[in-house]
Amino acid sequence: MTRTTPHTTDKLRCAGWYLAGVFAVAIAYYATARVGLLFSVEGTHVAFIWPPTGIAVAVLSRAGRKFFPGIFLGAIACEFQLFPWWVALCVSAGNAVGPLIAVEILRRFRFNPTSAGRRDLYAFLLAGLVGMTATATNGALWRMLGGLPPIELVPAWLVWWLGDTAGLLIVAPPLLTAVRPRMNRSAIRPTLVLLLTTVLCGIAFTNAAAAPVRSLMVFPPFMLLIWVGMNERLRVGSLHVLILAAFAVAGTSEGVGAFGHLAPMTKMLMVWALAITAALITLAMTTTLAERERAEAALTTAAREYQNLVDSTPAAIVRYTPEGKLTFVNETLCRLLGYPRDLLIGQSVMEFIPEMPREEMVADLPVPQPITGPASGASGMIRKPDGSCLWYRWTARHITTGDGRSEIQAVGIDLTERRLAEAERTALERKMQDTQRLEALGVLAGGVAHDFNNLLAGIHGHAELAAGLLPEGHPARDHLATVLSGVAQAGGLTRQLLAYSGKGRFLLRTIDLNELISQTTELLRVTLPKKVQLNLHLSPTLPLITGDDGQLRQVLMNLLINAGEAIGDRAGTVTVTTTAHDLALEAVSGGVYSPAAPGQFIELIVSDTGCGMDDATKARLFDPFFTTKFTGRGLGMSAVLGIIRGHGGGIRVDSRAGFGTRFTVLLPVTTEALPEAVTTPAPMDPLLRTPLESPPRHRRGRRTESIPRPQPRATPAPDPRPAPAAVAEARGLALVADDEPIVRQVGELMLKQMGYEVLTACNGAEAVALFVAHADLVRVVLLDLMMPVMDGAEALAAIRDRSTVPVILCSGYTAEAVPEDLASDSATGFLQKPYARGDLQSALAAIGA
Repeated sequence: MTRTTPHTTDKLRCAGWYLAGVFAVAIAYYATARVGLLFSVEGTHVAFIWPPTGIAVAVLSRAGRKFFPGIFLGAIACEFQLFPWWVALCVSAGNAVGPLIAVEILRRFRFNPTSAGRRDLYAFLLAGLVGMTATATNGALWRMLGGLPPIELVPAWLVWWLGDTAGLLIVAPPLLTAVRPRMNRSAIRPTLVLLLTTVLCGIAFTNAAAAPVRSLMVFPPFMLLIWVGMNERLRVGSLHVLILAAFAVAGTSEGVGAFGHLAPMTKMLMVWALAITAALITLAMTTTLAERERAEAALTTAAREYQNLVDSTPAAIVRYTPEGKLTFVNETLCRLLGYPRDLLIGQSVMEFIPEMPREEMVADLPVPQPITGPASGASGMIRKPDGSCLWYRWTARHITTGDGRSEIQAVGIDLTERRLAEAERTALERKMQDTQRLEALGVLAGGVAHDFNNLLAGIHGHAELAAGLLPEGHPARDHLATVLSGVAQAGGLTRQLLAYSGKGRFLLRTIDLNELISQTTELLRVTLPKKVQLNLHLSPTLPLITGDDGQLRQVLMNLLINAGEAIGDRAGTVTVTTTAHDLALEAVSGGVYSPAAPGQFIELIVSDTGCGMDDATKARLFDPFFTTKFTGRGLGMSAVLGIIRGHGGGIRVDSRAGFGTRFTVLLPVTTEALPEAVTTPAPMDPLLRTPLESPPRHRRGRRTESIPRPQPRATPAPDPRPAPAAVAEARGLALVADDEPIVRQVGELMLKQMGYEVLTACNGAEAVALFVAHADLVRVVLLDLMMPVMDGAEALAAIRDRSTVPVILCSGYTAEAVPEDLASDSATGFLQKPYARGDLQSALAAIGA
C-alpha cells in the first residue's frame, strides 16, 4: 500500500492548480480570439483588433512565463479551425512567442505598470513594436505558405500587425494595472465616470440615436476619455478605452451605431483608428499626469524637508524687506522670542533688535554687489521678551524672491555662550597648565624608571649568571652579592618613581578608612603642637575602599603634619571628617585634580584653623620641590597627589590667607570583594640565601595586586648555577625580543641554562618574522612591551593570530602597562624588569611553558 506524504500532497496540489491555470489561460485566449474574428477582414481570417495578444502579454507579465503553454494551447485551438494543421501549428507558435518577446523586453526595462512613468511608457511601446512585428511576420509568412497569394502578403502582414498592436494597447493596460476593487469614498467618482462612458458609448454605437446624429455621438465619449486621461491614473483610463473599443467593435460588427452604415473595410479602419487613438491618448495623458504628480510630490517633500531643515537648525534665520519688514522667520527664532510665526511676520525687525551703532544694525548690514557676491556680517543683539539680550553674529545677503522682489536674508549664530566661555577660558587654561606640568613630570619619572629598570635587568642578570659560574667559597661571590643587593635597592627606588608617575604597583587590599585614621592619629597626637586640638568626625557607616594602607597612611600623615605646622604655636583645631557620597561628574570636577569618572566616593576632609594660603601659594602647592618651610625637600604634597591619583581619586583645596585650609580627598569605594591576603616570602639572594628586601609588615585586612589578573607569588629562587650539559633537559626553542642588547643577552643566557635553544630579535617585527618561520618549533616567547618598529602588544596580537604559544611580556613598568585585553589571556604572563632567574622560572611555570 503506497503511503502519501504531506510533501507529496503539496506537490500534487500545486501541480493541479498549475494545470487549472494553464487551461484557464487557454480558454480565455480562445474566447477572446473568437471575439476578434468577428471583426476580421473578409476571406483572410485576419482581425483588425486581436484581443488575445493583450491577454497573452498580461498573463505572461503578471503570472509568469510558466503559463506559456496555455497561450500556445489557446492559439492552436483557434488556428486549427482556420488553417491546415501544419500552418495552424506554426502560426500558433508565433502567436505565443511574440507576447513572450514583448514580456522579456518589459522585464529588461524593469517595467512597472503601477508607476506609469515615461520610461515605462517607452518600454511598453517598444515591447509592443518588437513583439507584434515578430508575430505578424511569422503569421503572414506561414499564411503565404498555406496558400495566400504573394500579392496579398504585405496587406495581410499590415492588418495582422495592426490587429495585434490594437489588442496589446487596448486589452493589456487594464489587465496589467488591475487590482482588487475597494469600495470607499475615493472610488465613487471613477465608478460614476465609467457608468457615464458606458452610457455615451451605448448611444454612439447603437441605433438609440437618430441616424443623422449617430456619427456626431462618437465625440462625447471621446472627449470624456480625454478628461479622464487628465484627471485619473492609467488603471481607470485604460478601462474607459476598453469600454469604448468593446462598444465600437460590437456595434460596428452588427452594422449599427456611428460606423455601421460604412463599407466593410472603411468601418474596420474607423473603429481601429478610434480605438488606437483613444489608447495612445490615454497612455500619454495618464503618463504625463503620473509624472506631474511625482514631480509635485517630490517638490512638496523637498519643500517640507527644506522647511524642517530651516526650522531645526540652531541658527536664527530671517528674511525682510529693505525697509525692515519681516517676511520669514524660522522656528528657532520663534522659540527664542516666544512668539508664533504668524505674529512676527509683517513686524519690523527693529522691534527685537535693540538700538546699536548703525554699522551693527541688521537692517543696515552692507550687502555685496553684485548679488552673487559673498555675504556680509556684523555682530548685534536680540532682545528677548523678558528683557535679556543675546549676542548674535549675523550674516546677510540680498536675494530675489520668486515674484521678483528684492529682500535681505540674514542668518544669526548665537555667540552668547562663546562670550561666557571666553570669560572662563583663562582660569581653565591655568588649571590645565598645572595639570600638564604635573603630567609631564610624571611621564619623565616613569620614563626614567623604565629605562633604569632595563639597565638594572642587564646588571642583575649578568651578576646572577656570573655568580652561578663560580664555585662555593669563591671570593668574588661576596662582591657579586653586594652588586645584587645594590640592584635590589635600586629596584625599590624605581618602584617609587613608578608609583609617583601613576604607573606604579600598589599592594591593594580592602581598607576600613576609619580604622586607619584612628591608628594613625594615635601616633601623631604627640607630634602635633600642644595647643592644637585634634577632632575626629568619622562616619559610622563608611563603606570600604581598595588601596595601599601604607601609602594612604602617608597621605594622612602629610596632611595632619602640614595642618599642625600651619597653626604653629597658636591655639587651633585640626578636624578630620569622613563621609560617603554618590558624586556626579560636575561634583567630582570641582578641583584641578579630580577623579576620572563619577561614582560613589569616600570624602576624607582635613581642615585646620591655621594661617591659610594665598592664591600664589595654592597655585604651586603640588609643584615638586616647592616649599614654604626653611627645611625639607618640598616633595610631601607632590607625593600626596601622586598617591591619590594612583588610587583613582582626587583632591580639592580650599584656603584663604588668615582663614585656614581645607583639604578634601576623594577615594572611590570598592565595588568587589578582594581575596584574603596571602603572605609570600621575599625574593632570596641567590648567593647568601637571605631576603634581598625585608618582607612588608603584617597588616590587618585583605590584600591583592592591582593588576588585571593574579600574578605568580614570589618563591625562593633556585640555585642559578647552570646544570651540566650532560644532564640539562632539552625544552625546545625559545624566542627573546628586546631592543636592549644587554637585556636580550641576559634572557638568552638564562633560557639556555634552562635547556632552551634561543632565537633573539631586536624589535617586534623581527620577532614576528622569526616566529612565523619557526612556528612549529617555538615553545615560549619573551616579548618586551616597548620596542621600535612594532611594540610588544602588536607583536603579541600577530602571534595570537597564528598560535596560542605561551608568551611572557616584559617591561620596566609594572603589570598595569599590559593592555586589559591581553592580560585576560591565560597563556600570557608578565615579568617586571629587573628579574632574576628564579623569577623567570616562576613565570614560565605559571603559563605552562
